[in-house]
Amino acid sequence: MTTALLADDEPQLLEELEQLLAEAWPELVIAGRASNGSEARRMLDALRPDIAFLDIRMPGIDGLSLAGLAPPGTRIVFVTAHSEHALDAFDRGAVDYLRKPLTPARLAATVQRLQTHVSQPTRLRFLQAWTGNTMKLLEVDQLASLRSELRHTRAISQGGEQLLLRTSLGDLLTALDPEAFWQINRGSVVNARAIERIERRDDGELWVVLRGQTQSLPVSRTHRHRFRGM
Repeated sequence: MTTALLADDEPQLLEELEQLLAEAWPELVIAGRASNGSEARRMLDALRPDIAFLDIRMPGIDGLSLAGLAPPGTRIVFVTAHSEHALDAFDRGAVDYLRKPLTPARLAATVQRLQTHVSQPTRLRFLQAWTGNTMKLLEVDQLASLRSELRHTRAISQGGEQLLLRTSLGDLLTALDPEAFWQINRGSVVNARAIERIERRDDGELWVVLRGQTQSLPVSRTHRHRFRGM
């Protein structure tokens, strides 16, 4: 079951988009409808849809900013009457950029593209978090570790830069390459490329030492199979 969130501050356009989607993709479940950016942000957090169709200019939070707050596995499609935001949209990883007024043929092409994306795992290239009016970016390949902090995740780069993400570690794991990012205990994931060495302590426990990091991380017994033969 594929789910979608629709966000637009014009009720008539929101209804039109839903009708066109029902024709182009009958199996798609519309999990939520938002009439402004603030409402859409709450729904993104609560529903974690597979797809979000976002108007760019909305009261509260604009669509481009919302894309940076979406869960890692949510594919973004921007729907707007304006063409000047296309480059920014694709810089934020948008699957497509639809111009209003919508046409059935154009939406059908978007649906086909989305169905291909949904059938393939999403792999993050960047992590992004907002601090006030400033967005900070971390390239995923440059990460050293991810640490769970209640419902949030602290991302730490190999150079020591940190971002606090409003996303759980479990949700992030689904969007990371499992060959590169290894969970070593319930609350920690490390980038295998950043591992400097594995230490076996006197008590037999294993600890991971990451390049450029002062704190080593313990390996739980559940995840020790990662290091067999090392």
